[in-house]
Amino acid sequence: MKYLFAAMVAFFTMGSLPAHGQEYPSKPITLIIPFAAGGSTDIAGRILAKEMGEALGQPVVVQNRTGAAGAIGIDAVAKSAPDGYTLGLSGTGASVLLHITGPKPNFTIKDLSFIGNAGNVELMFISHPGSPYRDIRQLIAAAKQKPGKIPFAHGGTGSPAHLTMEYLEASAGIDLIPVAYKGDGALMPDVMAGTVDVGIVAAASPIGQIKAGKITPLGIASAKRSPALPDVPTVAEQGVAGFESAAFNMLAAPAGTPAPIIAKLNGALNQAFARKEVRERFVELGMAPGGGTPKEASDFVERETNKWRKVIQDAKIVVQ
Repeated sequence: MKYLFAAMVAFFTMGSLPAHGQEYPSKPITLIIPFAAGGSTDIAGRILAKEMGEALGQPVVVQNRTGAAGAIGIDAVAKSAPDGYTLGLSGTGASVLLHITGPKPNFTIKDLSFIGNAGNVELMFISHPGSPYRDIRQLIAAAKQKPGKIPFAHGGTGSPAHLTMEYLEASAGIDLIPVAYKGDGALMPDVMAGTVDVGIVAAASPIGQIKAGKITPLGIASAKRSPALPDVPTVAEQGVAGFESAAFNMLAAPAGTPAPIIAKLNGALNQAFARKEVRERFVELGMAPGGGTPKEASDFVERETNKWRKVIQDAKIVVQ
């Protein structure tokens, strides 16, 4: 219902837009996706581009600009004319992490206007069937008995997965040994083989292995259970109060984009997420569907920045 309500509010709001907002868009819109074609963010972005294009009456054309953890593509958005014809999907890395860990991008968050949440990549803690850990509670209990002894695999230093691991340590008062891999694809075979007992991955990555009994899910890092894995409890449900982490994507425009245009884009975004088919496709991709208001998006990015700055500083994380 929340998606339908947001879409209805946006629809009726559009009726009172100033003239330049009513005329927009009069030509195709470019959506910059700062990651390679074929990944979950790219697929999700293309779904939204199609849906929003139909809602707006003009094509939304996807352009992949990769590099620097998403910073190159989002820098292009930030430096574009604030006319609503160049948008981007700004993820956790480009929106938050690079501004804290470095190397700092050539733009700041103040150079962007956030339109709404474009979906969050859910993260999950995993183990293997032969490990002594069946859930997060057991992992935390063991880590408190053996501080600094349990290796923990993640997909790269400074990545959302790595920081979520550090966040769990700080939240639960435990000390784990971080082991960096080059992505989920390299990490999961070692977890399945028992080379390392515990890891954290995008929730969609091990679904097949979980169903085959080759990987044990310990807990979802998001605030809510994953629709794709409804039987897996969240970390917060298992006693770590307030724990919440996901790799987000925000639909963004250059700062200074007129409010009526932002409102019209936000309406199209919420209209997309109001469709059951779109939400189901996002769940299949291991993503929580997005939506909401521009203010909610901006406030969320600010909260995430404050949270991760503390985690990074406390853990003394340096990305080379």
